Amino acid sequence: MVHSAQERQPFAGVTIQLWPWSIECDHKLENPYVTAGNRVYSVATQNGEFSEIGWRQPHEMSGVWDHPIKLLDGFWFGVSYGPATLIGPTRKIHWLTQATSWRMMPGEVEITYQLPGLDVVRQEYGIDDHEGILVRLLLRNREQKALDLQLHFLAHTDLRAAWLGEKRLVWRDGQDEAIYLDEQACIAAYNTVNPAYVLFGARKRPAAIAIGNDPTVMKQTPGHGISGHLRYALHIPEAGSEKMEYIIAGSTHSSNEASATFARLKDSFEELAQKQRQRYQNIVERCALRSDDELIETAFGWAKLNLQMLERVVPTIGQGICAGLPDFPWWFGKDTTFTALALVASGQFELALSSLRNLAHHSLIVNNNGSVVHEILTLGHIHDSGHMVEVPLFVRACYHVFQWTGDQQFLRDIYDFCVRGLQYVLDSTGPDDELCATGKGMIESRELQSGQGFKTLDIAAYTYQALLCLAELASAIGDNSRVSELHEKAQRIRKFVNTAWWLPEENLFGDIYSSVQEITAAHNLLRADGPLWPGDLKELEHTAAMLARYTEQHRSDETSLKQSHPWLLKHMIAAVPMETGLASREHATQALTRLESDEFTGPWGLYLNPERQPVTMTLPNGIMAAAEAQYQRMDQALTYSHHIARTLEQQMPGAFSEISPNGGCFIQAWSSYGIIWPVVHAFFGFQPNVAQHRVSFIPHFPTTWQTAQLHSVRVGNSSMELEVAKSSQDARIVLETQDLSYEVTLGYTWLGTTMPGRVTLNGEDVSFHTEVFHQGREDDETAQGCTLQIPTTRGLQRYELHLVW
Repeated sequence: MVHSAQERQPFAGVTIQLWPWSIECDHKLENPYVTAGNRVYSVATQNGEFSEIGWRQPHEMSGVWDHPIKLLDGFWFGVSYGPATLIGPTRKIHWLTQATSWRMMPGEVEITYQLPGLDVVRQEYGIDDHEGILVRLLLRNREQKALDLQLHFLAHTDLRAAWLGEKRLVWRDGQDEAIYLDEQACIAAYNTVNPAYVLFGARKRPAAIAIGNDPTVMKQTPGHGISGHLRYALHIPEAGSEKMEYIIAGSTHSSNEASATFARLKDSFEELAQKQRQRYQNIVERCALRSDDELIETAFGWAKLNLQMLERVVPTIGQGICAGLPDFPWWFGKDTTFTALALVASGQFELALSSLRNLAHHSLIVNNNGSVVHEILTLGHIHDSGHMVEVPLFVRACYHVFQWTGDQQFLRDIYDFCVRGLQYVLDSTGPDDELCATGKGMIESRELQSGQGFKTLDIAAYTYQALLCLAELASAIGDNSRVSELHEKAQRIRKFVNTAWWLPEENLFGDIYSSVQEITAAHNLLRADGPLWPGDLKELEHTAAMLARYTEQHRSDETSLKQSHPWLLKHMIAAVPMETGLASREHATQALTRLESDEFTGPWGLYLNPERQPVTMTLPNGIMAAAEAQYQRMDQALTYSHHIARTLEQQMPGAFSEISPNGGCFIQAWSSYGIIWPVVHAFFGFQPNVAQHRVSFIPHFPTTWQTAQLHSVRVGNSSMELEVAKSSQDARIVLETQDLSYEVTLGYTWLGTTMPGRVTLNGEDVSFHTEVFHQGREDDETAQGCTLQIPTTRGLQRYELHLVW
């Protein structure tokens, strides 16, 4: 594909360009960004400063990280004018900490500074699969005379362990010391107690070196680190330019490894930088969306890149996608299982597979009951051994990853673990629960996470969906005797939740299914444990008031106080029965309508809880987008995807913060779920089954979408091109592939019940069948739509379905 540069109008001070891709801003440059490599990454401000951010390790989450250790608190560049002199306070150093603009391109970050008579551009590259990063400075002389400059490179080490290293593992933070290595022309620092090393320098020999913490040079950071200051003499002719290339390399094992990495990066600087750019460019070009919805097209592309930015590789510990930066640079169960769907739909198969294998590996080591771990630190410690809801979410993720990849070895490796995990969930139910398990769900409030947890709506709904997914995996692996039982159990949950959990007076399902006595006992235990934070007290007070009202109404009915029934707490999990397809269509219409109201949805999307925690996160918006699409409410689904997409300029341009619009982690993996998955899975209606060499392509576009294409969609070992164009008179659906072995199911979905006058495949009339669906009551003809499907076929390179009204 050849794309011309397409300049987009800036919004809120951010300028977007697609084909080639870049995002640029010249304001709010105190906001953070990441230069990402899967081994080493750097978190700084867009000015090029290293602010004290983070709460997991307070004030320590910026800087350069080589998990499970930190390498540097930061590194800085400065310029002083005039010929070489000794380093000291006599000559002013213009530190590059106030930028004029910040720009990110696939695999590259660029920061621009303006100094007297001099323009400086700082280019940074995280280098995947290497323990280091690269920085290039481009200096252009604006003066009408030659410039003699002194270029300063200052780094401050902080060779410390990641979160909990000193509390849970054998790591005592010793003092850092440093020496100058003349042969490599760099400073090498090491921790005097632990095996932690960092080297930093340039491809040019310095004119002067200073080691030690000199407060006259630059601000010092707390801790046991040490500073190294390298100065380089430059002569730039009139209107001329010069470049300097810098290397930062580390090791968590030995000085020899760090030294070897430094040499490798130094010798192959441009080759490795180009390789990183190309790796990210490949992500842009794979599953590339072209759409008349500019906001979604832009967000879709950056969402794919965000996923690669968050890959974390720590040899002997783990490999997979981390949750977010700066505070969650390791692996989580819930985050991975949602993100895996975005990964496979965007063609990033290897990262999806490694992420799920990583979860299974650590879960098998720590747990012996089939449960999935919740939080894996890069030091190898399991901080939380798992929440019940993560088991069905894991099974669902494995199903979709297998559908897209057809990886038979992955299925063989993971199948027994999935079977055992779901059995663990089902074993956590009582005789009268209709397979709805008690455990810890998605809502991480102390009220719902204390003790053994509750029967929560999300666990029930995801268990229903996971049973159906496991049935498909069982069929694929040949375990056919299990299939009918799995389907039967799924339908039992669906029937039970749609009857026992539904609150007709509220038009919503209850968040939990419990008794007054059980809730009261849980509250008493939680209060006894203490201490309670203000948020905890707010949770308990809301629920206690609800219990008091119910008890007053049923004071004479002792049985009602002992019986379990649904309770509406108004958490965001109210959307999960629709996301999973568990809700009946009637219940879905009523529930989604209420969730769309101002009570539950604010300016940035769905609240976590409108009464208890009225803030918005990207994951609930993604769940709502998927939920709306599950019931053919594509316009509403697009609204929630737009809520996520509109945050791409808020913190780090091109990334989506954990808490909308600009809170929590400034880049969060699960944000991509609410953009990529609805577009590919719902709007394009593209659903592959690679193992059986089948694909289904039945698009249903939002009403505002007229044309869109997905280029180079990765399907197993193949690639397909998808295109949809619609108007009031016709619709054209095109699939192209070089793999003629796939059986292709084509169709189209639209609102209304008017049938097309003619349907053709590659210009020839073709038979078809249609199904009518309802977005509301079945007797409401204004809320009806149709899905048309033609007979499956194979053996063609181009399939063009044309509907004419």
